[in-house]
Amino acid sequence: MTITPASRIQLVPNQSSSVLGNETVLLNYELGNYYELNEVGGFIWSLLKENETISAQEIQDKLLEEFDVEPSVCWQELTSFLDNLLREKLVDVSE
Repeated sequence: MTITPASRIQLVPNQSSSVLGNETVLLNYELGNYYELNEVGGFIWSLLKENETISAQEIQDKLLEEFDVEPSVCWQELTSFLDNLLREKLVDVSE
């Protein structure tokens, strides 16, 4: 699935997360895998936790407010990150 600005992102139920210092740690119960997110990944994860569903465009807008990054670079990195979360079954994406 290609993520577009209108794509709606939401967390899946079989996961847990915790913030440890500047890192966020995720656990996927279904797969038994855990992941460490850096500051930016943790920021995106917190947006996903705060909102039942959020568009990719809304996430990018908040990233651009919070971090000094070019919009095109932000979009490329955001979609790559969301693709990884989707592949690891940590989020669902819908249009």
